[in-house]
Amino acid sequence: MTNPYTQYPLMKPGETFQFTCQKCAKCCTNVLCSVMIESLDLFRLAQHFQMDVADVANHYLEAVTIEGGAPVLILRTQGPDHACIFLKDNKCSIQNSGAKPRACRLYPLSVGPDGDLKKFLIFNVSGEKHHFKGRRFRAQEWVAANFSEEDRAYISTEYRAMREFGRIFRRIPKHREDDVVFQMLKWRYFMFETDQPFIRQFVRNMALLKRELEKTLAIRQRREGKQTLSRQKKSRRPMWHIKNQSTTAHVITAAN
Repeated sequence: MTNPYTQYPLMKPGETFQFTCQKCAKCCTNVLCSVMIESLDLFRLAQHFQMDVADVANHYLEAVTIEGGAPVLILRTQGPDHACIFLKDNKCSIQNSGAKPRACRLYPLSVGPDGDLKKFLIFNVSGEKHHFKGRRFRAQEWVAANFSEEDRAYISTEYRAMREFGRIFRRIPKHREDDVVFQMLKWRYFMFETDQPFIRQFVRNMALLKRELEKTLAIRQRREGKQTLSRQKKSRRPMWHIKNQSTTAHVITAAN
């Protein structure tokens, strides 16, 4: 799983910036297909609304595939300006709920793991110059206030798992990709009980998803093995049969 934030300027932990919400809703409009909702985000939204995770997804999210074919969930939008589904009267309706998605909580910054998954890098993801006014913050303090230990544990687990799943996914045959997409959505997003700790369930689900992907890959490998064996058997024709072919082309056709 690649880091989606590397296109943005990298910030040093001690670097400072100014930010005060201008209540302009610029960061909440024109967000069609741009706000990805992670497994932990969905879990917290379900807790907030006291709904099943699948019901929350049906009401507020939609599934899309990103580069490489992996499925993700994104926020639905509303109106001609494609505003966030949670924007009401130009204000965030879940602002102080504890369920605000990570992308929104960390704005105008974001974080992503480095290549070795050993530390988190900080990025400036806002293109709105007028946002950078008001109180001054250190980047690392902003991240500490809006990126919890649970967030860190989830992101680390997610990135490690998706790297491994990516290697398996690339070997899955095209005709089985719909099955894989279903399994990835099921185990990454939906198989959770909101009255149980998230991380423990997520680690379990990643192990079960790996098992399902490996099972699908094993089916392909068994079929390829049978096809190879079948071709070998067909090629073991008696010499008299080959000698009776009139041309080399006929020999190749018969052997195949």
